[in-house]
Amino acid sequence: MKKLLILLMSAGLLFTSNAMADAKAELQQRLNHISSLSSSFQQRVSDANGKVVQQGEGTLQIKHPNLFKMKITAPQESEMISDGKTLWFYDPFVEQATANWVSEAVNNTPFVLLTSNDQSHWAHYQVQQKDDVFTLTPRNSKSNIKQFTIRINADGLLNSFSTIEKDGQANLYILRNINTAELPNSLFKFTLPKGAELDDQRKK
Repeated sequence: MKKLLILLMSAGLLFTSNAMADAKAELQQRLNHISSLSSSFQQRVSDANGKVVQQGEGTLQIKHPNLFKMKITAPQESEMISDGKTLWFYDPFVEQATANWVSEAVNNTPFVLLTSNDQSHWAHYQVQQKDDVFTLTPRNSKSNIKQFTIRINADGLLNSFSTIEKDGQANLYILRNINTAELPNSLFKFTLPKGAELDDQRKK
């Protein structure tokens, strides 16, 4: 009886593992279906109780492989850019930019997975699928992110994505005015504005 129970448990774990692997492969295939995408987006921030505490808007550009640019234009401007190696955050209000290696930032910034084909990046997350909704859970318990959700159809059209942080705060990004025309690589280059301070985490 004990051996049977162990066998059943092992089979269940194997099934779950295979399902997660299939979900990850399916998500990567869908994300790679469209090489470039640009859109505007509506942002909604909710607290742990589900109450909307802030709304915003901005623009998104992504290009495979590994290029990502998200700019929030309201209520307060900020920018996040991945050039494939470095992930840049820029806050014009305080005139400060932060630079991190993408490979080190992916654990707390899963947005880069939208264009990443690097399996070492994907290894940081478990993936589950329900229809067109993919839920990513970080393997590292120290991650600031509790959950990252991507809604993308079988044709590779990205509709929305969201994060839930450790404290329960949720950030939802709903895409609008989607365009799949090819984007130039130069769009994903970051130049430090004159007078801005750089916090270079790559040297630490």
